[in-house]
Amino acid sequence: MTHTRSTWAIHLGIAIGVAAMLGCGSNSPTSPASSRYVVSAGTDGNFPTIAAAMKVVPPGEVIEVRGAIGERVVIDKAGITLRGAASAALDGALLDGRGIGIHITAPDVEVSGLIVRNFERGIVVQNTSGAVLTRNEIHASNSKTANSAPPLAPGVDLFEGIVLVGASNVQITDNLVRNNGHDGLMLMGGSRNNTIRNNRMHDNGAQTHPGRFG
Repeated sequence: MTHTRSTWAIHLGIAIGVAAMLGCGSNSPTSPASSRYVVSAGTDGNFPTIAAAMKVVPPGEVIEVRGAIGERVVIDKAGITLRGAASAALDGALLDGRGIGIHITAPDVEVSGLIVRNFERGIVVQNTSGAVLTRNEIHASNSKTANSAPPLAPGVDLFEGIVLVGASNVQITDNLVRNNGHDGLMLMGGSRNNTIRNNRMHDNGAQTHPGRFG
Protein backbone atom coordinates (compact mmCIF):
# COMPACT_ATOMS: atom_id res chain seq x y z
CA MET A 1 0.00 0.00 0.00
CA THR A 2 1.32 3.43 -0.93
CA HIS A 3 1.03 6.28 1.60
CA THR A 4 1.17 9.89 0.55
CA ARG A 5 2.73 12.54 2.79
CA SER A 6 -0.74 13.77 3.78
CA THR A 7 -1.81 10.25 4.77
CA TRP A 8 1.22 9.90 7.10
CA ALA A 9 0.36 13.28 8.62
CA ILE A 10 -3.17 12.09 9.35
CA HIS A 11 -1.84 8.89 11.00
CA LEU A 12 0.62 10.90 13.07
CA GLY A 13 -2.11 13.29 14.18
CA ILE A 14 -4.34 10.39 15.26
CA ALA A 15 -1.46 8.83 17.25
CA ILE A 16 -0.77 12.09 19.06
CA GLY A 17 -4.45 12.54 19.82
CA VAL A 18 -4.79 9.03 21.24
CA ALA A 19 -1.68 9.53 23.40
CA ALA A 20 -3.17 12.72 24.78
CA MET A 21 -6.44 10.98 25.61
CA LEU A 22 -4.52 8.20 27.37
CA GLY A 23 -2.97 10.76 29.67
CA CYS A 24 0.44 11.84 28.48
CA GLY A 25 1.93 13.86 31.30
CA SER A 26 1.63 13.22 35.03
CA ASN A 27 -0.88 10.67 36.25
CA SER A 28 0.42 10.98 39.83
CA PRO A 29 -2.19 11.58 42.54
CA THR A 30 0.05 14.42 43.71
CA SER A 31 -0.05 16.26 40.38
CA PRO A 32 -1.66 19.73 40.43
CA ALA A 33 -4.65 18.49 38.44
CA SER A 34 -5.49 15.80 41.02
CA SER A 35 -7.30 18.22 43.33
CA ARG A 36 -8.83 21.67 43.02
CA TYR A 37 -7.81 22.41 46.61
CA VAL A 38 -4.06 22.15 47.12
CA VAL A 39 -2.31 23.48 50.23
CA SER A 40 1.44 23.70 49.83
CA ALA A 41 4.44 24.86 51.80
CA GLY A 42 5.97 25.78 48.44
CA THR A 43 4.61 27.49 45.35
CA ASP A 44 2.69 24.58 43.79
CA GLY A 45 -0.57 25.06 45.70
CA ASN A 46 -3.54 27.36 45.40
CA PHE A 47 -4.17 27.85 49.14
CA PRO A 48 -1.65 29.00 51.75
CA THR A 49 -3.32 27.13 54.63
CA ILE A 50 -5.75 24.28 55.18
CA ALA A 51 -8.03 26.72 57.03
CA ALA A 52 -8.23 28.87 53.90
CA ALA A 53 -9.17 25.85 51.80
CA MET A 54 -11.75 24.73 54.40
CA LYS A 55 -13.58 28.04 54.06
CA VAL A 56 -14.44 27.41 50.41
CA VAL A 57 -14.27 23.64 49.89
CA PRO A 58 -17.73 22.06 49.49
CA PRO A 59 -18.66 18.97 51.48
CA GLY A 60 -17.36 15.76 49.92
CA GLU A 61 -14.26 17.27 48.31
CA VAL A 62 -10.52 16.52 48.67
CA ILE A 63 -7.93 18.89 50.14
CA GLU A 64 -4.41 17.85 49.20
CA VAL A 65 -1.44 18.82 51.40
CA ARG A 66 2.14 19.14 50.17
CA GLY A 67 5.24 19.78 52.24
CA ALA A 68 5.40 20.62 55.97
CA ILE A 69 2.65 22.94 57.21
CA GLY A 70 2.58 24.63 60.63
CA GLU A 71 -1.14 24.63 61.35
CA ARG A 72 -3.79 23.29 63.75
CA VAL A 73 -6.66 21.99 61.65
CA VAL A 74 -10.36 21.73 62.44
CA ILE A 75 -12.45 19.70 59.98
CA ASP A 76 -16.08 20.64 60.53
CA LYS A 77 -17.56 19.89 57.09
CA ALA A 78 -19.02 16.50 56.29
CA GLY A 79 -17.30 14.18 53.86
CA ILE A 80 -14.04 16.13 53.52
CA THR A 81 -10.90 14.17 52.65
CA LEU A 82 -7.58 15.57 53.86
CA ARG A 83 -4.93 13.78 51.82
CA GLY A 84 -1.16 14.08 52.08
CA ALA A 85 1.18 13.89 49.12
CA ALA A 86 4.58 12.25 49.65
CA SER A 87 6.13 13.43 52.97
CA ALA A 88 3.33 15.91 53.64
CA ALA A 89 3.20 16.88 57.32
CA LEU A 90 1.40 18.96 59.90
CA ASP A 91 4.16 20.03 62.25
CA GLY A 92 3.46 21.61 65.62
CA ALA A 93 7.14 22.52 65.92
CA LEU A 94 6.45 25.25 63.35
CA LEU A 95 4.00 26.71 65.91
CA ASP A 96 4.20 26.50 69.71
CA GLY A 97 3.67 22.74 69.79
CA ARG A 98 0.45 22.95 71.77
CA GLY A 99 -3.07 21.74 71.11
CA ILE A 100 -4.48 19.29 68.59
CA GLY A 101 -3.01 18.68 65.15
CA ILE A 102 -6.25 17.59 63.45
CA HIS A 103 -9.61 17.93 65.22
CA ILE A 104 -12.48 16.19 63.41
CA THR A 105 -16.01 17.19 64.42
CA ALA A 106 -17.97 16.42 61.21
CA PRO A 107 -19.16 13.04 59.91
CA ASP A 108 -17.58 10.91 57.18
CA VAL A 109 -14.21 12.68 57.15
CA GLU A 110 -11.10 10.92 55.85
CA VAL A 111 -7.49 11.73 56.75
CA SER A 112 -4.87 9.80 54.83
CA GLY A 113 -1.19 9.87 53.96
CA LEU A 114 -0.21 12.58 56.47
CA ILE A 115 2.52 12.90 59.07
CA VAL A 116 1.16 14.61 62.19
CA ARG A 117 3.91 15.48 64.65
CA ASN A 118 4.93 17.68 67.56
CA PHE A 119 1.49 18.58 68.90
CA GLU A 120 -0.01 17.59 72.26
CA ARG A 121 -2.64 15.42 70.61
CA GLY A 122 -2.15 14.27 67.05
CA ILE A 123 -5.66 13.49 65.76
CA VAL A 124 -8.91 13.78 67.74
CA VAL A 125 -12.28 12.53 66.45
CA GLN A 126 -14.98 14.01 68.68
CA ASN A 127 -18.75 13.48 68.87
CA THR A 128 -19.12 12.34 65.27
CA SER A 129 -19.14 9.19 63.15
CA GLY A 130 -17.82 7.59 60.00
CA ALA A 131 -14.28 9.00 60.08
CA VAL A 132 -11.49 7.12 58.30
CA LEU A 133 -7.88 7.47 59.46
CA THR A 134 -5.55 5.52 57.22
CA ARG A 135 -1.86 5.43 56.24
CA ASN A 136 -0.88 8.28 58.57
CA GLU A 137 2.09 8.62 60.88
CA ILE A 138 1.40 10.27 64.24
CA HIS A 139 4.36 10.89 66.51
CA ALA A 140 5.90 13.16 69.16
CA SER A 141 2.58 14.17 70.73
CA ASN A 142 3.92 15.40 74.05
CA SER A 143 2.67 17.61 76.87
CA LYS A 144 4.02 21.14 76.54
CA THR A 145 2.23 22.62 79.57
CA ALA A 146 3.48 20.55 82.50
CA ASN A 147 6.38 22.02 84.43
CA SER A 148 7.13 18.91 86.48
CA ALA A 149 9.17 15.89 85.51
CA PRO A 150 7.42 12.66 84.40
CA PRO A 151 5.27 10.87 85.26
CA LEU A 152 2.59 13.38 84.33
CA ALA A 153 -1.18 13.07 84.80
CA PRO A 154 -3.26 11.16 82.20
CA GLY A 155 -6.61 12.88 81.75
CA VAL A 156 -5.12 16.23 82.75
CA ASP A 157 -2.16 16.61 80.43
CA LEU A 158 -2.57 16.07 76.70
CA PHE A 159 -0.03 13.74 75.12
CA GLU A 160 -1.74 11.14 72.92
CA GLY A 161 -1.40 10.12 69.30
CA ILE A 162 -5.03 9.38 68.32
CA VAL A 163 -8.05 10.05 70.55
CA LEU A 164 -11.70 9.12 69.96
CA VAL A 165 -14.20 11.00 72.14
CA GLY A 166 -17.82 9.98 71.73
CA ALA A 167 -16.96 8.70 68.24
CA SER A 168 -18.63 5.82 66.41
CA ASN A 169 -18.10 3.77 63.26
CA VAL A 170 -14.56 5.10 62.85
CA GLN A 171 -12.00 3.12 60.84
CA ILE A 172 -8.39 3.37 62.00
CA THR A 173 -6.20 1.30 59.69
CA ASP A 174 -2.60 1.03 58.53
CA ASN A 175 -1.27 3.90 60.65
CA LEU A 176 2.08 4.25 62.42
CA VAL A 177 1.66 5.71 65.92
CA ARG A 178 4.92 6.11 67.82
CA ASN A 179 6.88 8.08 70.40
CA ASN A 180 3.89 9.85 71.91
CA GLY A 181 3.98 10.96 75.54
CA HIS A 182 1.13 8.75 76.78
CA ASP A 183 -1.24 6.51 74.79
CA GLY A 184 -0.75 5.81 71.13
CA LEU A 185 -4.54 5.38 70.83
CA MET A 186 -7.17 6.31 73.42
CA LEU A 187 -10.93 5.66 73.22
CA MET A 188 -13.17 7.50 75.65
CA GLY A 189 -16.52 9.17 76.18
CA GLY A 190 -18.75 6.35 74.92
CA SER A 191 -16.91 5.66 71.67
CA ARG A 192 -18.35 2.52 70.06
CA ASN A 193 -18.50 0.32 66.95
CA ASN A 194 -15.05 1.35 65.77
CA THR A 195 -12.67 -0.69 63.62
CA ILE A 196 -8.97 -0.70 64.52
CA ARG A 197 -6.85 -2.83 62.24
CA ASN A 198 -3.27 -3.28 61.03
CA ASN A 199 -1.76 -0.32 62.88
CA ARG A 200 1.76 -0.24 64.28
CA MET A 201 2.14 1.33 67.72
CA HIS A 202 5.42 1.47 69.60
CA ASP A 203 7.49 3.53 72.04
CA ASN A 204 4.53 5.46 73.44
CA GLY A 205 4.24 6.48 77.09
CA ALA A 206 7.62 8.09 77.75
CA GLN A 207 6.00 10.95 79.71
CA THR A 208 4.08 8.61 81.99
CA HIS A 209 5.20 4.99 82.30
CA PRO A 210 7.80 4.07 79.68
CA GLY A 211 7.20 0.74 78.02
CA ARG A 212 3.66 0.24 79.33
CA PHE A 213 1.72 1.79 76.50
CA GLY A 214 1.53 0.61 72.88
